[in-house]
Amino acid sequence: MTLGANIGTTVTALMASMVSDSIDSLQVALAHLMFNITGIIIWYPVPFMRNVPLEGARMLGRATRVWRGFPFLYIAMVFFLIPFYFLGVSALFTQHTKGWTMLGVLVVIVSVVAIGWTAYWCYWKKGKEKCATCMVERQRNSEAVKALPDDMVALKRQMKIVMDLTGAEDIEADVQEEEDIENSLNAMKKDSAEDESNDIMDEIQT
Repeated sequence: MTLGANIGTTVTALMASMVSDSIDSLQVALAHLMFNITGIIIWYPVPFMRNVPLEGARMLGRATRVWRGFPFLYIAMVFFLIPFYFLGVSALFTQHTKGWTMLGVLVVIVSVVAIGWTAYWCYWKKGKEKCATCMVERQRNSEAVKALPDDMVALKRQMKIVMDLTGAEDIEADVQEEEDIENSLNAMKKDSAEDESNDIMDEIQT
C-alpha cells in the first residue's frame, strides 16, 4: 500500500503535464515518476536492503530523543541546504563556459574531499561519540535554562543575604586559597618529574 501510494502521488502531476503543452512539465513529471520507481527497485526487492531505511529512521529517532533540536537541523540540511547545493553545482555546469565549468569541477573535488574527511573523522576519530556528546550537552543546557526561575535578580539578592549571614564568602575564599596551593604543589611536582625524565633521557642518549 505504501509503495503504491508512493507511485500514485506522481500520477496527478503526470496527468497535469499531459494536458499542458509544455515539454518541461512533462519532463519533470516523468523524472518524479522514475525517481520513485527507482527507489522502490533499490530498497524493496532485496530483503536486507529493506532494513537500511528502517535503521536510518531508528537512528533519527534516537538522535531526536537525545536532542530535541535535531529535527530542525535535519530538515534544514536535507530539504534546504543539500538541494540548493546540488542545484548550484548543476547550474555551474550548464552555463557552457570554461570558467563556470572549472569552478564546478573545483567545487565537486572539494566536496568529495570534505565528505571523505568527514567519514574518516566519524569512524576513526570518534566523531560519532563527539556529536552524541555535543547533542546531550545541548539538551542538558536547554533543560537547565528552562528550569531556571524567572526572577534571577531576586534570587541573586536572596543568595547574597544568605551568604552574608552564614559567612559563606569567607569559606569560599578559604577553599579557593587551598585549591590554589594544591595546584601550585601539583605544578611543582610536575616540573620536577619533567626534569627527572629529561635527566634520564640525557643519560640514555650519552
